[in-house]
Parts: sequence; C-alpha cells; structure tokens
Amino acid sequence: MAEPRRSRPPRVLVPLLALLAAAAVPAAGQARSTAHRARAVHRGRASKKVPRPPKVVPNQEGKIVVFPFKDDDDHSIAAQVERLLRARGLEVMTGVRPVDTVEQYREMATTLGLVAYVDGTLRESPKSARVTVSVRSGYSGRKVASTTFKETPLHLRAQIEDQLWTKLGPAVSRTCADAAKPRRRGRGPLLIEAGTPLTPDG
Repeated sequence: MAEPRRSRPPRVLVPLLALLAAAAVPAAGQARSTAHRARAVHRGRASKKVPRPPKVVPNQEGKIVVFPFKDDDDHSIAAQVERLLRARGLEVMTGVRPVDTVEQYREMATTLGLVAYVDGTLRESPKSARVTVSVRSGYSGRKVASTTFKETPLHLRAQIEDQLWTKLGPAVSRTCADAAKPRRRGRGPLLIEAGTPLTPDG
C-alpha cells in the first residue's frame, strides 16, 4: 500500500515564516539586552554604600592649651571652645603664648605635660561668620586637624556647640593616645671643648 503524500505548505507561507523568524531574532536580543541592563542597575544600587553615622568619640583625659583666637575680640568663641573641651573631660590651660617652631611646641608639651594645642581664627561680617579651629599635637608639635564653621552670626555658635566634638574629637583622641608614647628627646646642651688648662710650669 503506497504512503499518503505529505502536503507541503503553500508557497505564500514560506516568505511569511522567514519574516517572522527574522523579526524574532532582534526581539530576543532586545529582551536579553534589557535583562542585562536591569541586572547592571540592580548591581549598581546594591554596590552603593549606605553612609555610616559618625563615630562617637568618648571623653578624653589630658591637658590641652587653647590659645586666643585671632580677631575674636570679645573672647567669646575661644571661651565656648574651652567650655566644650572641658565638658569632654579635658583639662584646659589658657594664658600660654604660642611659640615659633615644631621643636618648641614639642618641648613645651613635654615641660607642661600637654597632649595638644588648639587655636583658631574668626572672620565675621553683618551677614556671615566663619571660624576655623585647628588642633596641634603635643607629641609631634605639628597640626593634625583643622575644621571650619560657616554660618550667620546668629547661628554660628549653635553650629560650634553641636559639631565641634564630632569634627575634632577624633584628632584630639589621637593626640591623647600619642601623649602616652615615649617623648622625643630634645637637643642636649652644647658643650665646647676648650682644651687642656695651662699650668704655670707649662
């Protein structure tokens, strides 16, 4: 018995099937590209670090000098900084005059048992005010941190009250830790060799 002949698709359908197949290829590629972009965006969002809250620096122990602030004519800014440092457990010294060199700062710190020095400047106009506060290490004699507060004259002191320790506490903590290290030895006295004394018989 002869097999029945298989029917062939009409010739009109062949080009139509080819067009559908060709259209499916870019559609699949577009779908893969869209999925790739979605995964990349997800990875990018996941890789963004969530900002950490500022580290809370505990109170410290040590003796620190606060120099008069430049252009702080009524001493109000320096007095506020002194009070805030005392509130953090530090012993504050005033009435000390700045010296000229890193070596002199180290020597004064060794003599007075200091962990750090603090100084600053004030610039104020009717509409704006700017205070820069710096910390100098008593161990190294060098400045280790500086921060600036910018506000209106009305709100400047409130900003210092809220942010001084947050900004400078880590630097003060490091100076307190450094103060426990052995101090660098300063230069010894200069000795002059004058030779052998003369005798009457010589």
